[in-house]
Amino acid sequence: MTHTSRDSAIEVRNLTRVFRTGGSGADVKANDDLTFSIPRGQVFGLLGANGAGKTTLVSQLLGLVRPTSGEIVVEGVDAVAHPDAVKAMTGFLPQTGLSMRLVEVRRALHYTGRLRGQSETDARRQTAELIEELGLGDVQDRYVDQLSGGMTRLVNFGMALMGRPKLLILDEPTNELDPHNRRLVWNMVSRRSAEDGTTVLLVTHNVLEAESAVDQVAVMNGGRITAMGTPGHLKEVLGDRIRLELFVKDEDGLARHERELFDAVGTLTEGKRDGSYLVQTDSARMPELMRVVHGELGMDRVADFRLTRPTLEDVYLTLDGRAASAPAETEAAAETTATAETAAATGTATAVATAPVTSPRTSVEESSRAPAGSTATAVLTASEPRTVTAPAVTGTAEAAGRAGARGRADASRVPPVRPPASGDAAGTGGGVPSAGLGARARRMGVDLKFLWLEQMLEVRTTWSWVLMFGLLMPAAMVFGLTRIGDGLSDEESLLFIVSGAAIFSVANEGIGTLAQRIGALRQDGMMVYYASLPISRISFLAAMVFSRLLLILPGLITPMITAKLMYDTDFVISPVLLLVLPLACMALSAIGLAIGTLVRSMDLLLVIVNLMIFVLLLVAPVLIPIESLPVPLQVFGYLLPPTYAAESLRLALVGDFGSAFLLNIGVLTAMTAVGLAGASRWLRWRTA
Repeated sequence: MTHTSRDSAIEVRNLTRVFRTGGSGADVKANDDLTFSIPRGQVFGLLGANGAGKTTLVSQLLGLVRPTSGEIVVEGVDAVAHPDAVKAMTGFLPQTGLSMRLVEVRRALHYTGRLRGQSETDARRQTAELIEELGLGDVQDRYVDQLSGGMTRLVNFGMALMGRPKLLILDEPTNELDPHNRRLVWNMVSRRSAEDGTTVLLVTHNVLEAESAVDQVAVMNGGRITAMGTPGHLKEVLGDRIRLELFVKDEDGLARHERELFDAVGTLTEGKRDGSYLVQTDSARMPELMRVVHGELGMDRVADFRLTRPTLEDVYLTLDGRAASAPAETEAAAETTATAETAAATGTATAVATAPVTSPRTSVEESSRAPAGSTATAVLTASEPRTVTAPAVTGTAEAAGRAGARGRADASRVPPVRPPASGDAAGTGGGVPSAGLGARARRMGVDLKFLWLEQMLEVRTTWSWVLMFGLLMPAAMVFGLTRIGDGLSDEESLLFIVSGAAIFSVANEGIGTLAQRIGALRQDGMMVYYASLPISRISFLAAMVFSRLLLILPGLITPMITAKLMYDTDFVISPVLLLVLPLACMALSAIGLAIGTLVRSMDLLLVIVNLMIFVLLLVAPVLIPIESLPVPLQVFGYLLPPTYAAESLRLALVGDFGSAFLLNIGVLTAMTAVGLAGASRWLRWRTA
């Protein structure tokens, strides 16, 4: 049974994820024994350089990556055992763009809401609200991919908000946004946290923005959390150090002997523009620093100077550098300053220190202490609404002011705790009530409908070219190909040409186009969007297939019409064709989906698809009677669905619905099921 605090939106315990590199390479520990919690209704920042383990952590929270060991509980739900339940309550904005790029803005928002389980009325209402709130009214009827990068990012942010999620995970949400829209996004995040009790996990490199937006922040390095606490408390990592920003009049900057004067009292680094410098030193040495500025350097050399306290960016850079170069030093610093740090790999214990926090959303709780003889690691954990103080840690004036302001703002209102919705965990046991068969069927039906609509709207951008190809290519094959095979009459040859041209057209669109579509979605990072939604893989794959049926069917029918017009051939037009034609489409489309999901390299995927089309055209028993082929090719042909599709179409066109026809239909049905099952398995909603 999973136990969790009622006030915690996320609890992570001893989380480790190891990626197997294979061969002689060492395994990579992307997350290393992480333990922390995030209170409900809090904005929690996750900072760290590339490769620090942030993306892996987020992927595990979403159920996209399975942990090697450890626990993740989101709103009382075990995220490892019930990833779909977590997805149903989580909105996700990845660093890469979301899908639905070839649909209108309002439809992208509306469809996302429906796929996240909203009713039609609620989805339409929230779509209208977000269009107004995000200022998208002028572009609501434009395709998403026609917008600028910043506007597209706003639309994607709105898509993450659809469904009114309890948990919002934002990865670099303000990328490509101008200052006005950055402020708009942060204001919306703050409102949802304060008014709706939405928990926000913010992943960012923009430390300056994070400082003003978050309640708590964690710094990651090497798969571990090296520090965690409120921004004000994390600044204590630098102790009583002060910063002097110095601007000299001479464009040539400080001379060597002048640099040495500052190096003697602190650390001197060059600023971002000519003649600017940053001097950092302990507060106790401020008189010496001022003496250097006023006396030894002289005010006639100084254009301007200002004294500032350390920023969160300074903390981040300091911790990041220490963790990379001297882990032991970082642990010691964390212990003395009460910042969070995970235990070292050699079994150091984790202790939780406390700090004076007056905000009900950022109070700190002492939960354990390190045993004697071990290296203690200080971790600031948040809880609400108690206030616990520890004499060992004192906050800065800035920290006290920030906490006091939040405390006053929240004094009359505690973020609401929403009851579990249908499909959420019951109580704190982490169990998820299973929906009945009817409810699951309705849910899959809704998913299929809106995924199909999305795919159809994307297909419309190229449908005219695809349709032209589907009409002209099989017609040209019927017109240009002559008799096939020895001993065949003209009528039999034409029958093979008609059925072969039809199946070849279907194979080109079903196998080739769908395989490449799946590969492109994965390569562009858009598959993460679908994987983060509470939808089934079967609904997703079925929508991909059904969206192509209207484009594929003309290629099946055109050869028959061409043969009738050119050769006055009489075929049996039976209602059975209504079974044969869609089944042939689905069987070949399922193969295309299976190939697209199985093959990870786009280059290799293109080679395989082109090779299959080439084989179908020249050596498979589609245009050629199977008896005319060598035995090895006959065996190979019986392994491919186009063989059975072409044969069933030929039998249907001559009105032969006997055992051979039924056998072909049965094999096609089985191959369709196997292809879809394989695609569903290889699609891997969990990416690792």
